[in-house]
Amino acid sequence: MIIVRKWVFMRSLNLPKLSVAILTALACLSGHSGLANEPVAVVSPNSSVPFLGVNGVFTLDTSVPSSLNDPRNPGRIVFNQMEQFSFYRDLAGENAIAENCQYAYRGAAPDPFYYPRFQSSIWDLFELVSDDAACSGFKYVALRAPHGEPIHMHMRYGGPNSSFEELLGHSTGEADTNQLDPWWSLYCAEGVTACD
Repeated sequence: MIIVRKWVFMRSLNLPKLSVAILTALACLSGHSGLANEPVAVVSPNSSVPFLGVNGVFTLDTSVPSSLNDPRNPGRIVFNQMEQFSFYRDLAGENAIAENCQYAYRGAAPDPFYYPRFQSSIWDLFELVSDDAACSGFKYVALRAPHGEPIHMHMRYGGPNSSFEELLGHSTGEADTNQLDPWWSLYCAEGVTACD
């Protein structure tokens, strides 16, 4: 379980938003922040769901242009019991980017922008443990695990030069429609559109 200090205390330090995001991410990944407030346990909102709900096929929501047209977002992702991920360029899964990549769950971390205002705004973090070169671009994967009605999820990923801190930091980035930032992908359970 990852322990972080209360976000409200960190916000009271009047640090720039990005600094607070970086401190929060580091606190999440190190297990503590060194601040004198009471720790708050952060667990996945899906902790009672088998495989955290990270099991099955998810495709980009075709009704949200910013997600559908963002070149960072694979069209289709196949999860096998939260341990094996496959990424495809297209919605049908005919054009593979990387298949059967093996992952280890590394815990949960609060979104540095939306948490604690939205208590369920927590990312589940996965790190690549296989050495397939095709998978290396997805070394770090952060998921807002399947949630809502209809079921949907969000994903960010980074290669070997990335980090969980960087992926979480996208939530606090400046809005830029030319770069489609901040990065918010939207995936529906296979066969569903307009799932947000």
